[in-house]
Amino acid sequence: MVTHAQLTRAQDAGDAGNVKVRRILEAARTLFLNRGYGETSMDAIARHAAVSKATLYSHFDGKDALFAALIVSECRHLSNQIGARALDEPDIRDALLRVAHDFNNLLCTGDGLTMYRIVVAEAPRFPELGRVFYDSGPTIMIDRIADVLRRATDRGLLKVQDPRIAAIQFISLIRGELHLTRVLGLKKASKNPADYIEASVDLFLAGYRAGKMRSGVRRNSEAYCAGELRRITASPDRPYARRPGRTRK
Repeated sequence: MVTHAQLTRAQDAGDAGNVKVRRILEAARTLFLNRGYGETSMDAIARHAAVSKATLYSHFDGKDALFAALIVSECRHLSNQIGARALDEPDIRDALLRVAHDFNNLLCTGDGLTMYRIVVAEAPRFPELGRVFYDSGPTIMIDRIADVLRRATDRGLLKVQDPRIAAIQFISLIRGELHLTRVLGLKKASKNPADYIEASVDLFLAGYRAGKMRSGVRRNSEAYCAGELRRITASPDRPYARRPGRTRK
C-alpha cells in the first residue's frame, strides 16, 4: 500500500528538479498510458528510463508509489491548464465557456481520459490512489473554478454565495453525458458537445447572474431545454413516452 510519506518524498524529488526522477516519471507515463497499470513492470520502466533498478527503487518503493507520484504530477499539470486563462477574461460568459471547453478537452479526450480510466480501475485495489487523484485533480479544479466565480461575484457579474458549491454544480452541469460516453468508449454523445456546453453555461448563468439576465441567454437556454424535453418524451424507447392514440387516465 502506497503511503502519504512515499508520495511526498517522490513528488518532492521531482519538484526539486531531479533529472533521474523526471526521466523515471516520463518513462512510467508512457508505459502506463500505452500498456495500462497491470501490464507495466518496474523492470520495463527502468529500461525505458535508462536507469538501474537500484536507482529506481531508491526513489520509489514500488510500482504503486511510482504510479501515485505520476498521478500527482499529471493532475497538477492538467489542473493548472483549467481556469488560468479565464481569470483575465472580461466577459463572464466567455470565461465560463473557456473553462468548460478546457475541462472537457482535458478530461474527456487523450491522456487525461486514459489516466482517469486507469485510476478508476486501480482505486479498489489501492484506495490511496483514489484519494491522491481526487486531492491532486478534481479538488484543485474545483478551487480554480471557484476562484473564477468568486472574482466574478466581486466584480458584480455574478451573485454566488458559496463559490465552491457553485463550482461543483458547474462541473456536473458541463460534463453532462460526454464524460461517461467517452469513458465507456462510445463514439459520441447524443448532443453536439459544443452546443451542449454553450446551453449548460447559459443555464448556469440563469441561476447565478447578478441582475437581469440577457434575453438572448434566456432564449438559448429555454430553447435547448424545450428541445431536449420534446426529444425525451417523444422517444419510443422511453417507458414514459406518450404513444399515438394513448391517453392518460
